[in-house]
Amino acid sequence: MLVCISPFAWTYIFIVKLSEGDDAMKKGFLLLSSVLILALLLSACGGKGEEDVVGDLSDLLNNMESYKAEAELALQTGEEPQEYLVEVWHQEPHYYRIGLTNKAREMTQIILRNDDGVFVLTPHLNKSFRFQSGWPENQGQVYLFESLVKDIVSDSNRKFSTEGGDYVFEVAANYQNRTLAHQRITLSKDLKPVKVEVMDADFNELVVVDFTNVEFDYAFENDAFDMERNMQGALLDSLPAMAEGQEAAQGSFGTYYPTYEPGQVDLVEEQEVTTEDGDPRVVLRYAGDYHFNVIQERPQAKKVHMPNGDPVDLGFGIGVMTDNSLQWTYEGVDFTLSSSDMPQEEMVRVAQSFVGQSSK
Repeated sequence: MLVCISPFAWTYIFIVKLSEGDDAMKKGFLLLSSVLILALLLSACGGKGEEDVVGDLSDLLNNMESYKAEAELALQTGEEPQEYLVEVWHQEPHYYRIGLTNKAREMTQIILRNDDGVFVLTPHLNKSFRFQSGWPENQGQVYLFESLVKDIVSDSNRKFSTEGGDYVFEVAANYQNRTLAHQRITLSKDLKPVKVEVMDADFNELVVVDFTNVEFDYAFENDAFDMERNMQGALLDSLPAMAEGQEAAQGSFGTYYPTYEPGQVDLVEEQEVTTEDGDPRVVLRYAGDYHFNVIQERPQAKKVHMPNGDPVDLGFGIGVMTDNSLQWTYEGVDFTLSSSDMPQEEMVRVAQSFVGQSSK
């Protein structure tokens, strides 16, 4: 084991050892030894530098076959913070399972990717969507280890520091929600994610992810990413939430209104109609800089094949994005936002503004 001692002590030792011999030899050997000793001391006595850690992260990501992670996510938007439990499974080359559970209501959504495509499962509503999508390669996710590593490696303006034995990177946020501008990523000495704090352009904290457990190269069962297994297993876990949802469906769900409006827009029409099944449906129509409609209705169990759609992480849950519409479920209500002229980024912000409020 190498003991770290002062460079002056090392120099003294070499001077003593080189007390004999001609001056040219002593000077040359002393200079060479000093350089080698300084490099050795920096390596043995000092911690890893930024480039060393970044290189190790790249190597780890390139060689890792799988991982399993558990985390707590806090969303600081809306009237009150929203808290979720997150479970991430990933196995090369492209298998994913992300479970997102609302801590207050104990309702879970699952986003699953396997050889058959990408699925969004809402077990307590017995509902699933299927996509032909490249997710998550085309979307960064704050709870995915590979997304965090890619953001660190790709940001040439990153800031690096150490805190209490952990590595801390401050880098630009690279998520679909452009409100998220900065992020602070904390990694342990063995390069496991510890905490992620994501902020807006003014450094107001909007999303916090605390990782409670991370296991690299985890051995999953053969059918861990099978859609039917995940749907049936989650259905059993969701029986209390399903009963609660059915009880709530007997009354009126009220109406939710967005607290974020893209540009200058006005609510020009609010209409309540009855569906073919006799259930209420509320339609909000907005006009102005953008024209869009928001439909609110009771969830119906269904399977939908949407080859041109993509799952989108709304923070509080998983939505379904197509060219001109965004669908999501919140507080036992199905929402559909449709627009022919609103950018998808603005559609996401409108959807997120429904969270943390009560119906009226």
